[in-house]
Amino acid sequence: MPISLFNYFNLYRVVIGALLIGMTFSNKFAVSDFRDLTVFQSLAASYFVVSLLSLLAYRFRFEAKSNQVFFSCLIDIGFLHALFYAGEGITGGLSNLVIISVAASNIMLRGAPAYALAAVASLLSLSLEFDRMIEGVSVTGDVARAGVAGAIYFAAAFILQNLARRISQSERLAEEQQQNIAELQALNHQIIQSMRTGIIVCDAQLDVLVFNQACADLIGMREGKAVPKALEQRIRAWRDLPSIRSKPFQVTADLPMVQANFSRMEDADKEHTLIFLEDTRLVTQRAQQLKLASLGRLTASIAHEVRNPLGAISHATQLLVESENLVPADRKMTDIIQRHCARVNGIIENTLTLSRRGKPDVREIELKPWLAKIIAQLKEQDASYQRVFFITEDDDARARFDSSQLEQVLTNLIGNALYHGAKVDPESEIEIRLSTKRDTGQSMIEVLDRGEGVSKDDQKHLFEPFFTTESSGTGLGLYISRELCEANQANLNYLPREGGGSCFRVTFAHHNRIV
Repeated sequence: MPISLFNYFNLYRVVIGALLIGMTFSNKFAVSDFRDLTVFQSLAASYFVVSLLSLLAYRFRFEAKSNQVFFSCLIDIGFLHALFYAGEGITGGLSNLVIISVAASNIMLRGAPAYALAAVASLLSLSLEFDRMIEGVSVTGDVARAGVAGAIYFAAAFILQNLARRISQSERLAEEQQQNIAELQALNHQIIQSMRTGIIVCDAQLDVLVFNQACADLIGMREGKAVPKALEQRIRAWRDLPSIRSKPFQVTADLPMVQANFSRMEDADKEHTLIFLEDTRLVTQRAQQLKLASLGRLTASIAHEVRNPLGAISHATQLLVESENLVPADRKMTDIIQRHCARVNGIIENTLTLSRRGKPDVREIELKPWLAKIIAQLKEQDASYQRVFFITEDDDARARFDSSQLEQVLTNLIGNALYHGAKVDPESEIEIRLSTKRDTGQSMIEVLDRGEGVSKDDQKHLFEPFFTTESSGTGLGLYISRELCEANQANLNYLPREGGGSCFRVTFAHHNRIV
């Protein structure tokens, strides 16, 4: 039973009590209408006080339970019959108040207690009219009307009990449906927020209405921010020509490449756009597997067709070097041959290593202790690594990556940083910086040097295979490093460093939201 219903009933009783008191002072009612005016006024005043106390008590202090409601309704019926005894009797115009009380009790209560109140009201009504008939105040017809009133009490109780039961069933059904809808909404919200596909709903003015967590990881979407310019351009192009598929885009260098798809949501006079953002890293991984399969066949041919004659050339050159009749100019030529044979052999080795790479063994890594261990091992192997310094901004940074492949990437980046830093200053220090992006929670490793940096023209080709600015390089180190990062759903990017030098940043996928 709703608590407010009992409070309203108590408020009704207070009003009725006040009206009954006022009625005795009205000229409209003659004194002869009351059996005992003084008793009637006293009972009306008592009824008003009891009703007021009940209203205050159950409104501000106590919680109304079924027992309290039953006894309150019983007292109400008793007071009303006492008032009728001192007044005109049950056959007067005020007898309808009993019907209202019985009806209210059957709305607030269920079953036998409610029917018991109707029975008590019927017995009191009959008893009151019998007494008035014996004393000569009423006639026999009044007793019959009291019996009819009792029947009305039971009829009201029966009708309202069934009506209240149906209303309660309807309320329970509505509550269950509301709860099911709420649970379904919560489930849908959780599913949408857990999806690795980004979902954005925007209106005709491109104001963002709804977006899920994946949008933060894919395009850096934040509450209150507009859609990125690259996405805005594709939305407008799609609206002009829906049949054209938009090209993948990347908001910033440390965010993944994203494919956007669009759909219209028409709701009455509102036109909303539903945007799906697909992470292309899985597609990239599949493409890499195909690439490696083709590369494996190619490298098998290289090993057979190039490596064997290359080995013969290298061996013949070594025999030639051992000759005592070589002049210094010829020895320079043999050095050139040997150096380039070693370079070609290195290219073949790197290509074979890339093609033989299997599926990454991805595991969660605690980056701080893992990096400290790798750097310590490098320092033990070579004194030049003493110039490497490790800086951490997040002790709890984590990533999911194949540890052996990550070690290969970092070894290559640190070696490049040492080489290019030493070209400017032999004592140049190298920084390995570990941090976490605050907005997305993604861990990052940066390898920073104070070398000459990379020109804008060369930056476009920096991660292309066989591209190198050094005569002794193979041009595969950075290419392989990026391939390894993409295979583990990470990004490797080059960033110019303020004050000169280079920054190579590895941005990992979130360790709890990797696809």
